Amino acid sequence: MTDDSMLLAPVSRSRRRSTRHLGAVAVVAVLTLGACSSDPGPSRVAQDIIKAEALENPALDEECMLDALEGFDDEALEAIADDLASSNADTQAAGESALADFQAALDACNA
Repeated sequence: MTDDSMLLAPVSRSRRRSTRHLGAVAVVAVLTLGACSSDPGPSRVAQDIIKAEALENPALDEECMLDALEGFDDEALEAIADDLASSNADTQAAGESALADFQAALDACNA
């Protein structure tokens, strides 16, 4: 292994950790505010989190992530939170699947 590749390896791992962290933070925002119908709404909260995380980690592709977020309006994000909070196992499974889709859309921007 060359010296250059040794220097790049930690950056790559750090970027993956940051991407996972951002995805987790956005997911928490959706779950926390998903059932809330007051402003700013889950889309706006997720948008603010993406922008704040991009300031902290310039390697994140903020524009791509904001574009990916546009595929999930407030109604969709609220539905995910509602499904996850359901006592019905099938509904929870649907919520988990939708949540995985949301996180994958964000993660794809920084793969």
